[in-house]
Amino acid sequence: MNLPNVTIFLASGSGARVCADNRLRWDLTPEQIHQLSDELIDKTKKVYDCVGALDLASVSYENTLKSLADVEVEYTVERNMLDFPQHVSSSKDVRTASTDADKKLSEFDVEMSMREDVYQRIVALEGKVDADMLTDESKRYMERLIKLGQRNGLHLTKETQDEVKRIKKKLSNLCIDFNKHLNEDTTSLVFTREELGGLPEDFLSSLEKDGDKLKITLKYPHYFPTMKKCFIPETRRKLEEAFNSRCKEENSAILKELVQLRAQKSSLLGFTTHTDFVLEMNMAKSGKKVAGFLEELARKLKPLGEEERKVILALKEKECQKRSLPFNGELQAWDTRYFMTQYGHAACFGLQPGCLLSDGTRQMAVAAMVANFSKPTADAPSLLQHDEVETYFHEFGHVMHQLCAQADFAMFSGTHVERDFVEAPSQMLENWVWEKEPLQRMSKHYKTGAPIPDDLLDKLMKSRLANTGLFNLRQIVLAKVDQALHTKNGLDPAEEYARLCQEILGVPASSGTNMPATFGHLAGGYDAQYYGYLWSEVYSMDMFYARFKQEGIMNPKVGLDYRNFILKPGGSEDAELMLKNFLGREPKQEAFLLSKGLTVELEADTPCAC
Repeated sequence: MNLPNVTIFLASGSGARVCADNRLRWDLTPEQIHQLSDELIDKTKKVYDCVGALDLASVSYENTLKSLADVEVEYTVERNMLDFPQHVSSSKDVRTASTDADKKLSEFDVEMSMREDVYQRIVALEGKVDADMLTDESKRYMERLIKLGQRNGLHLTKETQDEVKRIKKKLSNLCIDFNKHLNEDTTSLVFTREELGGLPEDFLSSLEKDGDKLKITLKYPHYFPTMKKCFIPETRRKLEEAFNSRCKEENSAILKELVQLRAQKSSLLGFTTHTDFVLEMNMAKSGKKVAGFLEELARKLKPLGEEERKVILALKEKECQKRSLPFNGELQAWDTRYFMTQYGHAACFGLQPGCLLSDGTRQMAVAAMVANFSKPTADAPSLLQHDEVETYFHEFGHVMHQLCAQADFAMFSGTHVERDFVEAPSQMLENWVWEKEPLQRMSKHYKTGAPIPDDLLDKLMKSRLANTGLFNLRQIVLAKVDQALHTKNGLDPAEEYARLCQEILGVPASSGTNMPATFGHLAGGYDAQYYGYLWSEVYSMDMFYARFKQEGIMNPKVGLDYRNFILKPGGSEDAELMLKNFLGREPKQEAFLLSKGLTVELEADTPCAC
């Protein structure tokens, strides 16, 4: 199995005295993982039992809120230590034990989130405590716990609570299984060298041999280079169909059940749709607002996408003539990446929250960045493509959010912000790989040390708008599929995806595939929230162009303002307030629209349409 690159980052502390203890271990055996999971559950449950047993008249900040906050810190660190290995360990036994631990701990999470006795003590505390004696973040923590209790139905009948609990446990296990199937998928295809025409020799030499053929897996470092560079359409067709059929049988069934259970749970809690339930805690607040945002953006982008589609079709016709291949006048799913740039895959994992410990010292934040990047060859080290550098900066934006946050409570540490804002810091950092000065600083020829020539840098920066219409229309397709599945009943995911691809992109989905069954976001915490990538970008572009581009992209004062107003609060403040503090005004859409190659006809003081 090809394992990803993993980089661990630790924060330096500020403010409160720092606790520099390293409580994370990566040498655990499968047996130790199982044992520590049981011990973690036991000691955490004891704290909840103590809080739940308090006399309502005797609840206080110390024995209720602080007790829960303190155990949350301990639990979060140890839980991350136990379930992170499933993503990165080279040992299948360790990965399996870690997945088992994740399932067991996820069920325990549900049990603790459904503790009506604990919920009642927090409600009693709210009615008793002098709010003026609490810090703003402490009040926010208390209010958030009560809100989460209500969103779990703890104010409803015992029968309803039991049903919500059952559904939550089932959903948790289904999501773990969905992504485990994708992570553990070992499907590969074999091709002759001729069938891989167009791929560079260093890539071909890195492939595993299968007799006189070469093996291409469906992992990102194999799939994307082949889809982008191989000039044999039949090879791309086979690979694209296999990629969008990964785990089709098992994950199609899981996805169907996930959608049904989410709708059922949301209905029990008084919401019309799962989308309405999810968006209550987001900046968007309503499915109607998200639908309007996506419709308006699609309307503006479709003319641009159509022009790009014509250009790609002309390129395809020219390519077919050059290689004596038939041309049918249509663009197929396996053609698009050959003519467009695409992004790799990576992720940031918060391992240890930066927050206050029980003794008042500050725990250092720890985050891991996991990525699949180009491997070294016999003749060269691992050399990152520009899109891989962009991916690195995106995930490093999440890392900086984790490390720079200075929240008091683990619940508000790092990236624990509204889901439709969480991508803004990571997207904003991508801008630095499209600017000349940072690119010159971070790059050189790996042998001679020569800088990238200016003319090449200029071409690279101008390429940023290439195919932006089609790329963002595809993002809209994915966001609309996600919204539709969690708003309407009885939809077939594959059919809905195919319909939207044809309607919005003008490119048919490959027959027999089921892309939504391979779409990890649907089972990875982004259910009804994939729109957040585009929504967040409105804010990331506004922040970059309003402050950094205007005052200097390497300006330390702007950087410090960004750290203090956007990164440092974590989730201890509403995203809208953080944005207003950094921008000095309400957010606007102009920079976002310009970044998509669209013309802007808004007045200078027009607020963001989001």
